[in-house]
Amino acid sequence: MSSKRTTIVFLAALVILALALSLLITWHFLKPFAFAVILAVVFYPLHRLILRVTKERHGVSALLSTLAVIVLFGVPAFIITTLAANEALTAAHYLTRRSVEEGGFTQFAMTLAARPLQFIGRWIDLSHYDVKAIIRSNMQKVSLGMVSFGAAVLGNLARFAVDSLITFVILFFLFREGRDWAVRAGKVTPLSDVQVSHLYGNISDTIIANVYGILTVGAAQGLLTGIAMRIVDMPSSLLLGLGAGFCSIIPVVGSAIVWVPVAIYLLVSASIWKGVFLLVWGALLISSVDNILRPLVVSGRVELHPMVLLFFILGGVEAFGFLGLFLGPVVASVLAALFRMLREELGETSVSQGTGAG
Repeated sequence: MSSKRTTIVFLAALVILALALSLLITWHFLKPFAFAVILAVVFYPLHRLILRVTKERHGVSALLSTLAVIVLFGVPAFIITTLAANEALTAAHYLTRRSVEEGGFTQFAMTLAARPLQFIGRWIDLSHYDVKAIIRSNMQKVSLGMVSFGAAVLGNLARFAVDSLITFVILFFLFREGRDWAVRAGKVTPLSDVQVSHLYGNISDTIIANVYGILTVGAAQGLLTGIAMRIVDMPSSLLLGLGAGFCSIIPVVGSAIVWVPVAIYLLVSASIWKGVFLLVWGALLISSVDNILRPLVVSGRVELHPMVLLFFILGGVEAFGFLGLFLGPVVASVLAALFRMLREELGETSVSQGTGAG
């Protein structure tokens, strides 16, 4: 008996060590795996439809489902990226031409800053500051920062391409064998089939509800941004609204990556009051939509208080970035489900003990 206990302890220690090493080795693949799981859950109804069409040929169905997801994500991303690149090139050509006409980029920046400085000068005496020297110094810092930013963007794009490839490879296997994996994982746990099914259902409902929340927030922020751009007479207001809707999924900055630069442009080149209006509109309406709509949409499908969901969403984003939008609510939902199961088990234990005592 003692020998068997020693063997079990030794094997348990080896399992813990192997799990720690496995986690260390696969750590960089956890995010692609998590994204693949999210995509598999969201698009599982589509996969079931393809399975019926292909007469339950799992390999072919998994391949077709994965290609469908790639097309659904790839085509809109390609269109938006192409349009954004064209707009960026147009803006770059405009800035280059204007800077040449003004006698250099520093002089061009001085011309842009003239109106805001004149506006600020009504309340603050700027005669004690060498504004031109400050702008020249900051232009040098901006140019260096742009070089670093460009290098970082290229590096992130390369990493994003690799992670996307890994995600879609994992997604193929999840479509093909994911249901069997889930059943086997449930059999390993000491939970009953009903409890495992309930836990999986909570996770699935939370992920799908969060996707609804992301789509709702993106549509709302895109619409509000488009309306604001139309009010301030910005060209390509539809494209800017679409861009804001897509950028709403970016943690922390979100759609502000679209409307803040436009507001700054209006402040320095067109109309100060239009720029102020866009900043106020963005801060009070566009940015606040995320914190209001997302918890309400998610809580409509998940039995959690909207305030609890808001804390878990914000905390998840701070801890895991974009992935935290899903992980935060999933953790909250699983935690609530586990507490419910534990309370039921404790209640059954109390009842059985009372019956035994009687």
